[in-house]
Amino acid sequence: MAKIAIVGSGFSGLSAACYLSKAGHEVHVFEKNAEIGGRARQMKTDNGYVFDMGPSWYWMPDVFERFFGDFGHEVSDFYQLKLLNPSFDIVFKDQDVMHVPADYKELCDMFESIEPGSAVKLQKFMDDAKFKYDVGMKKLVYKPGLSLTEFIDKELITGVFKLEVFSSFAKHVRKYFKHPKLLALMDFPVLFLGAMPNDTPAMYSLMNYAGLKLGTWYPEGGFGMIIQGMAKLAKNQGTKIHLNAAVEQILNENKKAKGVLVNGKEQLFDSVIAAADYHHVENSLLKPEDRNYTEKYWDKKNICSFQFNILPWC
Repeated sequence: MAKIAIVGSGFSGLSAACYLSKAGHEVHVFEKNAEIGGRARQMKTDNGYVFDMGPSWYWMPDVFERFFGDFGHEVSDFYQLKLLNPSFDIVFKDQDVMHVPADYKELCDMFESIEPGSAVKLQKFMDDAKFKYDVGMKKLVYKPGLSLTEFIDKELITGVFKLEVFSSFAKHVRKYFKHPKLLALMDFPVLFLGAMPNDTPAMYSLMNYAGLKLGTWYPEGGFGMIIQGMAKLAKNQGTKIHLNAAVEQILNENKKAKGVLVNGKEQLFDSVIAAADYHHVENSLLKPEDRNYTEKYWDKKNICSFQFNILPWC
């Protein structure tokens, strides 16, 4: 049994805590705020209002079902889901609003009304996207990523060209659709990856399948309900969650983490998992000699330009 520190109580931190505690390790989660959740925490006002501070889109419900299922539970044990209809709206200039329906037939009708012939193309696009979703989720996403030998899989190898790992997402979409509104809709999901469609592999059309076929959901009570469910699960496995516990430094010795500095006090651990923002971990919690990237590298990153580049007609 190892003693493990986890920095941050967002989705990744709590998920890691659940699995590691289940495996028999002593797990401690350190959260700098007074409440858990990281970006998915909630703000509650004195007059009873509750605001989600981060995520507001619930896609890929099968991922959550699989997570809770790994511990003998169902999503409904912790929160209830509501299918949103319309799934979401896209607002163009002059207050021209596209209501994206949850019903797939209605979605096909909407496509056809905007660009004649596009309903048939949408079906072909979605058939291809479903293949990528099924293979991508089953054969790629859940791999630990420790060795290339993990990906020696017959279905993965035979389908590598159909996955279009080396093709541009933007070019892939434009093989099917021409109208700028449809292009805006189909380009939109990859923005969740923090990348531009031109720089994203066509394999990520699986995101279109996730959003337009599997639906956009909302957990009743807000996204904090998911966090509360995961925290309850982690505690049931034996995880200890420490609030108002700001990790000020990850302690290293000979390039190996040995503990954390929390609120000015050193605490020793066998391993440390940093589930906070990568940039924050690199530049605030690690000494320069232990970092993978310099501040100059981070300064070159631009996370706010997509809205001007991808939707010029809005």
